[in-house]
Amino acid sequence: MAEIKISHLEKILSALQKAKRKYVSLDDLSKMIGLYPEVLGADLTYFEPLVLMDSSLNVMDLVAPIQNYLNQENEKKKAEPAPKRVVASSKEMNEYPTIASFVYAKMSFAGGLVDSSSRLSDHDLHLLEKLVLREVKARKKHPTKKTTKTH
Repeated sequence: MAEIKISHLEKILSALQKAKRKYVSLDDLSKMIGLYPEVLGADLTYFEPLVLMDSSLNVMDLVAPIQNYLNQENEKKKAEPAPKRVVASSKEMNEYPTIASFVYAKMSFAGGLVDSSSRLSDHDLHLLEKLVLREVKARKKHPTKKTTKTH
């Protein structure tokens, strides 16, 4: 089954609530919204499976089920917490003057050997990304001199 587009359902609901008629066909709804009847029918088949086959079907009867569906989707969206934002502070950035110092501190054994099984957290990866961007920016400011060969 195809994914139901919430934006289409919101347009459909808005158009049906603004309509002053008691009977609205799929073609009428298509003209009010500006989407093809096939596209609207594909979204509305979730609520009424025969909407594409029966051209005499009143789409106004679907207002309540569409409203319930959109309310449920909004509740699901509210229930899911937003992902926590990862921030690397300047204090943390100053702890590691180079990328090598970060790797030595976070990813190595006591003897200085790099531990290939070490796992970085999301915060550590974000910090490493910032350190790399800082290094790239510094290199762009001071490009190395290229040596030219003379024969």
